[in-house]
Amino acid sequence: MSGLIRDEELCRQVQEGSEAALEALVHRYHRPIFAYLYRLTMHQQTAEDLTQETFTRLLAQIHTYRFPRPFRPWIYTIAHNLYRDHVKAAARRAFPAADPDRVRPSPVVDLSEQIAEQAALSQALRALDEGERAVLLLRFYHGLSSPEVAEVVGIPPGTVRSRLSRAVRKLRDLLEPTAAQDGRSEMR
Repeated sequence: MSGLIRDEELCRQVQEGSEAALEALVHRYHRPIFAYLYRLTMHQQTAEDLTQETFTRLLAQIHTYRFPRPFRPWIYTIAHNLYRDHVKAAARRAFPAADPDRVRPSPVVDLSEQIAEQAALSQALRALDEGERAVLLLRFYHGLSSPEVAEVVGIPPGTVRSRLSRAVRKLRDLLEPTAAQDGRSEMR
């Protein structure tokens, strides 16, 4: 991994006009940003649109990046703010939020057990409130530290910890009945 250029250095190079550095950042972060937004919106097209807008906004705001500020929380902040704006705009237009029933399963996943587990997890994630879901996804799915999560969502680190604790408890409560039921059906 010694030949890998750090994100912060790539961002500095983008500020200097390097298209190759921008391409490298997009390559590194497109999939994780899409995954985060998809898990928030539960709608593929919306997540794709917001992901594209994240990189457009990154380029438009590149002059505001201050080297050597950590890049990862900065780009997740951009994505999270775009998600918030999307939700606010949808509410103003009185359109419903993303339709969770239209989530398309991955074509690679063909085992019914994995599909059932994924469906149960998706349903449980939808049961969390927006704040709990965001901190949980950023911390555990995307590996941001608690202080980085606090920076992204704009709340104190203590609030991140309490939301994480509450979200994990809720997920456990929501998923345990499913696990217990699956265990009973295997015993038959």
